[in-house]
Amino acid sequence: MSKVKAWLRTPSAMIILLSVLVTLILPWGFTLLHVHVAVRILVLWILVNMSLALWFGRLMSKNHLHWWLSLVLPVLFALMVLVRFANYGYWFVPVYWLLTMLAWTRD
Repeated sequence: MSKVKAWLRTPSAMIILLSVLVTLILPWGFTLLHVHVAVRILVLWILVNMSLALWFGRLMSKNHLHWWLSLVLPVLFALMVLVRFANYGYWFVPVYWLLTMLAWTRD
């Protein structure tokens, strides 16, 4: 149990857990709250996910993390689009990955 708690404090775990929260859990919450589709796209997909993608890139650069962590947010988002949302959501997948990579290579 202590190894799990120690892992939860690492930057890698933070990236994975926040990606799960933002891509899998929050969209279902917005649906349950009957938030309009346009608001969900603006708030979750554009503001929150893009900000997190930039922050993940900076976190990866600062902590010298593996490149494959840059794929966590886009892959989870693509899975959610496959299961739940319209096909235009796939356009956000490369945007999130590119934002992460640009922030990662900034230094």
